[in-house]
Amino acid sequence: MEKGRKIVLRPLKQQDAELVQKWYVDKDFRLAYDEYTSVDLESIRKEIASQDKASLEDPRTEKIIYLVQRKSDLRPIGLAGLRHIDRHNGNVELLLGIGEKDMRLAGYGIDILIVLLDIVFYRLGLEKAYLNIYDNHDLGLRSAISFGFITEGKLRKQVFVEGKYIDLWVLGLLKAEYEALSIVPKWKNRYTKK
Repeated sequence: MEKGRKIVLRPLKQQDAELVQKWYVDKDFRLAYDEYTSVDLESIRKEIASQDKASLEDPRTEKIIYLVQRKSDLRPIGLAGLRHIDRHNGNVELLLGIGEKDMRLAGYGIDILIVLLDIVFYRLGLEKAYLNIYDNHDLGLRSAISFGFITEGKLRKQVFVEGKYIDLWVLGLLKAEYEALSIVPKWKNRYTKK
């Protein structure tokens, strides 16, 4: 279990399947979180089962997905994870999405990012984390850039979403850049004092 100031990350369990399905059918959630193959409940259960043995300590693990819970009451609010974990080249893609609409824009995203980045840089010892963000997800793009991610490029008409091809932005953050961000120690000080 990973903890931040406002959130806790825990492994997915089979009893989470119906909640995850609810989030998967939400258009706004899908804009931010694209690590799903189907909204079919049985497919989601198989997806969760495939994560049973996923461990950061296992060098063969290429993907790990967590349920995000609000720390104050352990209410499930979204999903976060790492995929394309490339230990050889030292990089990984970050995934995050707030499934509960009333929890969006409440500061949980920054906390999720900091917890994930701490895992990436200090537990896994990787050099770079990156995000893939759809061009039509303006809030996600603005949020990532304001956090400190650097725009590395745009893949033109890369994904087919809602009947049209859209661009995909790639944003990266190096370990040294993360360590230079002023928000990180301020944010961490708020929850390490408690």
